[in-house]
Amino acid sequence: MARPTPPEPSGARLRAIALLGDLPEDELATLAAQCTWRSYRPRHRIVSRASGDRMVHLVVSGRVRVTAYGGGGREVTFSEVRAGESLGELSAIDGRPRSADVEAIEPTVIASLQPTVFWRLLECHPGMMRKVMVQLATLVRSLSDRVFDLSTLGVQNRVHAEVLRLARAAGVAANRARIAPAPTHVEIANRVSTNREQVTRELAIMEKQGLIARVPRVIHVPDVARLDRLVADVRRGGASGARR
Repeated sequence: MARPTPPEPSGARLRAIALLGDLPEDELATLAAQCTWRSYRPRHRIVSRASGDRMVHLVVSGRVRVTAYGGGGREVTFSEVRAGESLGELSAIDGRPRSADVEAIEPTVIASLQPTVFWRLLECHPGMMRKVMVQLATLVRSLSDRVFDLSTLGVQNRVHAEVLRLARAAGVAANRARIAPAPTHVEIANRVSTNREQVTRELAIMEKQGLIARVPRVIHVPDVARLDRLVADVRRGGASGARR
């Protein structure tokens, strides 16, 4: 199968990248020419954990999944990165190997920056430096929450917490959220360290309880605040138990 045609470099398309939003037009145009632009089909590998790649990858369009594989080939999903976001900053900053693999979930366009270019941007634009610091702090908090959930919560509660995270990522309006396209049961299982059958069972229970409503590839959360309270109550119980 032929590879997708590489996209044309475009400063205007980089404007949508959150880290670059404050850069002037002329610098965006220059930066676009310095990037390596590639198109990827679904399931195509973008970053390999074993590679020597240290570039920062800007998701211009599409959506990608950050994963790693444990013993026996079991996949662990860390996160999804959407259009307007970026990935790979850690290796660009410390020069160390990648900690995960990245593959496209849907047709995706990536613009990639060499570490030297990324560092120059940080040194010349304090506002961009602050955005990177906030992004990395958010990543640390998210991973800390996930470690806590995996260590203290049962499968039901982990599924509740993951659906809540997905709802927030999709956007909450009038206390409702629409998760689309919803991840498969296998994908959710990989995120909460369980199996597909348990996820299927827990989602069915959530639907009976009115916590969610489902149609093909879409999960509706009709009362995000209710789900938030359930997750918060269980986490407080878990934290209390962890301290004893």
